[in-house]
Amino acid sequence: MTYELSERAGRIGAPGTSSMRSKANALRDAGIKVINFAAGELATDAAPDMRSGAIAAVHEQWNRYTPPLGNPRLRQALANSVSQRLGVSYGADEIAVSSGAKQALFNSAMVLLNPGDEVLIPRPYWETFPTQVELAGARPVFIDTRADQYSLRSAAVKAALSPRSKAIIINTPNNPTGVVYSPQDLLAIGELALERKLWIIFDECYRGLLRGSQQHHNIVSLLPELKDSAIIIDSFSKSQAVTGWRLGYACAPKAVVTAMHNLQAHTTSNPSSLAQYAALTALDGEASLRFAADINAQLDRQLATATALLGQLEGVRFAPPQGAFYLYLDIGDLLGKRYQGQPLRDASHLCELLLTEARIALVPGCSNGDPRAVRLSYSVSEDDLVEGLGRFATFITSLA
Repeated sequence: MTYELSERAGRIGAPGTSSMRSKANALRDAGIKVINFAAGELATDAAPDMRSGAIAAVHEQWNRYTPPLGNPRLRQALANSVSQRLGVSYGADEIAVSSGAKQALFNSAMVLLNPGDEVLIPRPYWETFPTQVELAGARPVFIDTRADQYSLRSAAVKAALSPRSKAIIINTPNNPTGVVYSPQDLLAIGELALERKLWIIFDECYRGLLRGSQQHHNIVSLLPELKDSAIIIDSFSKSQAVTGWRLGYACAPKAVVTAMHNLQAHTTSNPSSLAQYAALTALDGEASLRFAADINAQLDRQLATATALLGQLEGVRFAPPQGAFYLYLDIGDLLGKRYQGQPLRDASHLCELLLTEARIALVPGCSNGDPRAVRLSYSVSEDDLVEGLGRFATFITSLA
């Protein structure tokens, strides 16, 4: 006898990153060395303040429930920090702490969207964005950014609008492209959103990871009138190297935060109390600032190594990223070439071959709505970076 699952379950596929990670781990478990360029996390220990804060939390018995949206002290500290950084005043009742930024994004979709609503999403995109929109019963509408070097232009946003448009998701620094949106583009998009009464979901989880002298701009800081119609999503995961601790937050209007409270109280309840305490210890501390500076300097060096090794590789094109820790490689010129008689079909096919033949893991752009590209994380050890890119180059040059 067959017991059926819901239609919803049938519509949800496994994320490309986790699928590739599982395959790479299976090879590693079999004793095969795989170099993982697919991970969406820093290859370093957690920030010192976060570690010491977590240890202190254990000793001080922070093992009880907190309110669903987080410890009041942490919410107030986050409100103070965000207000100072943006030059726009936020109160503790406009902060919702969550189990990672992914939950804050999910909460946003669930409290904003109705069936039939449309949400504008720049493409290529982080694959969770459209999935969460669909889980809320809404429809993702994609804005292709390839022609604009993966930047988001207000003219493209305007062309994608319809009477059913409810929100737009903006992710800068961008995953997967590494592009940082300019203040001019953000301001123009913000003004359009005000005019058309669009909610803005502004994901800035990579804001602390910038290459060289690149600067990040927050859309609410540029246009404070957006505060009443914008949800800012942020996280400790990337900048503090604590992806497994699951701690993020949203800054949003009070009515949105109240709705998030009610939703989260009936789903996950509070985020990890230990992670909350650690974040309270580390927030805006000198050690955290030094950690971020050291990480960015390390990533700058790794990017220089990666671009030098990839720069002369025929058939692979890329623009130097401005933020995060990803290289977004255009492999469109390789499609149709053959490996041992097999023509390359798309990015997923290339990534499968790279894993089985070269023992390196990358994320196929098919997961991001772009079958002509792959995402490569250069946040690995220097030795793995050089060895892995050597394997990549050897495989690419073997194509006929």
